[in-house]
Amino acid sequence: MIRMFEYDSKLAQSLSRVPVHQPSIIRVIQGEKSLLWQDDALAVNAEQLLLLPAGSHISFVNRPMSGRYRAVQLLLPYELPSGVMLAATDRQIPKPTQTISRSVDFAWNALLHSLTLALPTSVQMHYLAALLLSLPQQASVNWLYSHKPANVSQAVLGLLGQHPSAPWQQEDIADKLHMSSASLRRKLAQEDTSFRQLLAEVRLCQGLTLLQNSTDSVLQIALACGYLSAEKFSARFKQAFGLTPAAYRRTL
Repeated sequence: MIRMFEYDSKLAQSLSRVPVHQPSIIRVIQGEKSLLWQDDALAVNAEQLLLLPAGSHISFVNRPMSGRYRAVQLLLPYELPSGVMLAATDRQIPKPTQTISRSVDFAWNALLHSLTLALPTSVQMHYLAALLLSLPQQASVNWLYSHKPANVSQAVLGLLGQHPSAPWQQEDIADKLHMSSASLRRKLAQEDTSFRQLLAEVRLCQGLTLLQNSTDSVLQIALACGYLSAEKFSARFKQAFGLTPAAYRRTL
């Protein structure tokens, strides 16, 4: 399934180490997204797509232009759509952006239209394939799908994401995955993560989305994300992203 998120702000937004759980493509509509890429500053504007593989973390600043920053992010399935193959090259792309040509723009708009109309998943995947095939550098598809999802982590994220506010315990997830709690802990450790880390990431990313797309208070959002107080949520949010929920809200 492809999911679409829209971002809109009036002031600059600076966020640190935001996790990317699925292959993602971001298109800036207005303004500029500044981030570090291999120790170099990279500015992404309305003439480029930003490609982000699953498993990455990005620190960035969203900079408004003419009083507004607007962008669209697509979260893609872990598997390539039918008809798209990885390029037969190990050449690294110089940077994770692709110029928006006429064919890329056409394919992007067709894909967004299919999502807006809630067309069948098979149709959406057809348009995703068209978008990927239209990218000028096919090596960029290798980059976008360079991270093989860790099966256990992916399964845990999927379960937690269904109800981020639930009082999850590691034993609950282990039962759903038909394994012992010790086995789950060991498998996640082999994938360089833990149950607590995944739960925190899911809840904080949910909080980030709700802050952007709802008018709920910080307390309401904290409760919706499984935190018992606005103070605890705010402290964890700032620790993860570098600013408080209230400070983020003021940029919108």
